[in-house]
Amino acid sequence: MPYEKRPMDTGLAARTAEILAVPHMVCRRRDCRRRNACRWHFKSNREPCCLRNLTAEQRQVFDAVYEEARFAEGFLGSGSHFFEARDGERRMLDDVAIEIARTSPSRWRPEIWDAARRKREKLLSSRD
Repeated sequence: MPYEKRPMDTGLAARTAEILAVPHMVCRRRDCRRRNACRWHFKSNREPCCLRNLTAEQRQVFDAVYEEARFAEGFLGSGSHFFEARDGERRMLDDVAIEIARTSPSRWRPEIWDAARRKREKLLSSRD
Protein backbone atom coordinates (compact mmCIF):
# COMPACT_ATOMS: atom_id res chain seq x y z
CA MET A 1 0.00 0.00 0.00
CA PRO A 2 1.63 3.28 -1.06
CA TYR A 3 2.09 6.12 1.40
CA GLU A 4 -0.75 8.60 1.14
CA LYS A 5 -0.22 12.14 2.34
CA ARG A 6 -2.78 13.24 4.90
CA PRO A 7 -5.01 16.17 3.95
CA MET A 8 -3.75 19.51 5.11
CA ASP A 9 -5.18 20.97 8.31
CA THR A 10 -6.25 24.40 7.09
CA GLY A 11 -6.02 26.13 10.48
CA LEU A 12 -2.59 24.72 11.26
CA ALA A 13 -1.36 25.56 7.75
CA ALA A 14 -2.66 29.13 8.10
CA ARG A 15 -0.91 29.59 11.48
CA THR A 16 2.30 28.15 10.00
CA ALA A 17 2.12 30.58 7.08
CA GLU A 18 1.44 33.48 9.45
CA ILE A 19 4.38 32.72 11.74
CA LEU A 20 6.62 32.58 8.66
CA ALA A 21 5.11 35.90 7.40
CA VAL A 22 4.02 34.27 4.15
CA PRO A 23 0.77 36.27 3.81
CA HIS A 24 2.64 39.53 4.34
CA MET A 25 5.47 38.70 1.96
CA VAL A 26 3.95 36.76 -0.95
CA CYS A 27 0.15 36.75 -0.83
CA ARG A 28 -1.60 38.55 -3.65
CA ARG A 29 -4.73 39.20 -1.61
CA ARG A 30 -4.72 42.62 0.01
CA ASP A 31 -6.61 41.69 3.19
CA CYS A 32 -4.16 38.85 3.89
CA ARG A 33 -1.11 41.10 3.39
CA ARG A 34 -2.45 43.86 5.63
CA ARG A 35 -3.37 41.55 8.49
CA ASN A 36 -0.52 39.04 7.94
CA ALA A 37 -3.26 36.46 8.26
CA CYS A 38 -4.43 33.72 5.91
CA ARG A 39 -8.04 34.35 4.97
CA TRP A 40 -8.24 32.35 1.73
CA HIS A 41 -7.66 28.67 1.02
CA PHE A 42 -8.34 26.24 -1.79
CA LYS A 43 -11.31 23.95 -1.19
CA SER A 44 -9.78 21.11 -3.19
CA ASN A 45 -6.68 20.56 -1.05
CA ARG A 46 -7.44 22.90 1.90
CA GLU A 47 -4.12 24.73 1.70
CA PRO A 48 -3.74 28.52 1.97
CA CYS A 49 -3.75 30.24 -1.42
CA CYS A 50 -0.50 32.08 -0.77
CA LEU A 51 1.48 28.84 -0.79
CA ARG A 52 1.20 28.78 -4.56
CA ASN A 53 3.35 31.92 -4.68
CA LEU A 54 6.30 30.34 -2.86
CA THR A 55 9.47 29.20 -4.60
CA ALA A 56 10.46 25.54 -4.31
CA GLU A 57 12.94 26.29 -1.51
CA GLN A 58 10.43 28.42 0.40
CA ARG A 59 7.80 25.69 0.05
CA GLN A 60 10.24 23.12 1.47
CA VAL A 61 10.76 25.32 4.53
CA PHE A 62 7.02 25.77 4.93
CA ASP A 63 6.37 22.03 4.60
CA ALA A 64 9.09 21.19 7.15
CA VAL A 65 7.71 23.64 9.72
CA TYR A 66 4.11 22.54 9.04
CA GLU A 67 4.96 18.86 9.53
CA GLU A 68 6.80 19.66 12.77
CA ALA A 69 3.78 21.62 14.02
CA ARG A 70 1.48 18.75 13.11
CA PHE A 71 3.80 16.36 14.95
CA ALA A 72 3.90 18.65 18.00
CA GLU A 73 0.12 18.90 17.98
CA GLY A 74 -0.17 15.14 18.31
CA PHE A 75 2.80 14.14 20.43
CA LEU A 76 3.63 16.85 22.94
CA GLY A 77 2.43 15.62 26.28
CA SER A 78 2.61 11.94 25.36
CA GLY A 79 5.50 11.35 27.76
CA SER A 80 8.04 11.23 24.97
CA HIS A 81 11.38 13.01 24.71
CA PHE A 82 10.83 14.37 21.21
CA PHE A 83 10.99 18.07 22.07
CA GLU A 84 14.01 18.28 24.36
CA ALA A 85 16.68 19.66 22.03
CA ARG A 86 18.86 22.06 23.97
CA ASP A 87 20.17 24.35 21.25
CA GLY A 88 20.67 24.89 17.56
CA GLU A 89 18.27 24.55 14.68
CA ARG A 90 16.44 21.60 16.25
CA ARG A 91 15.53 23.65 19.33
CA MET A 92 14.40 26.57 17.20
CA LEU A 93 12.26 24.30 15.01
CA ASP A 94 10.73 22.66 18.09
CA ASP A 95 9.94 26.06 19.61
CA VAL A 96 8.26 27.28 16.42
CA ALA A 97 6.31 24.04 15.98
CA ILE A 98 5.02 24.14 19.54
CA GLU A 99 4.06 27.79 19.23
CA ILE A 100 2.07 27.03 16.06
CA ALA A 101 0.43 23.90 17.47
CA ARG A 102 -0.49 25.77 20.63
CA THR A 103 -3.18 27.66 18.72
CA SER A 104 -4.81 24.50 17.39
CA PRO A 105 -8.16 23.59 18.94
CA SER A 106 -7.70 19.95 17.87
CA ARG A 107 -4.44 19.29 19.73
CA TRP A 108 -4.21 16.10 21.74
CA ARG A 109 -5.66 16.41 25.27
CA PRO A 110 -5.17 20.17 25.75
CA GLU A 111 -4.73 20.10 29.53
CA ILE A 112 -1.93 17.50 29.34
CA TRP A 113 -0.48 19.21 26.26
CA ASP A 114 -0.30 22.59 28.00
CA ALA A 115 1.23 21.05 31.12
CA ALA A 116 3.90 19.37 28.98
CA ARG A 117 4.61 22.65 27.18
CA ARG A 118 5.07 24.49 30.49
CA LYS A 119 7.24 21.69 31.86
CA ARG A 120 9.39 21.79 28.71
CA GLU A 121 9.83 25.57 28.95
CA LYS A 122 10.81 25.32 32.60
CA LEU A 123 13.24 22.44 31.96
CA LEU A 124 14.91 24.07 28.98
CA SER A 125 15.16 27.51 30.60
CA SER A 126 16.91 25.96 33.62
CA ARG A 127 19.50 24.40 31.24
CA ASP A 128 20.38 27.73 29.58
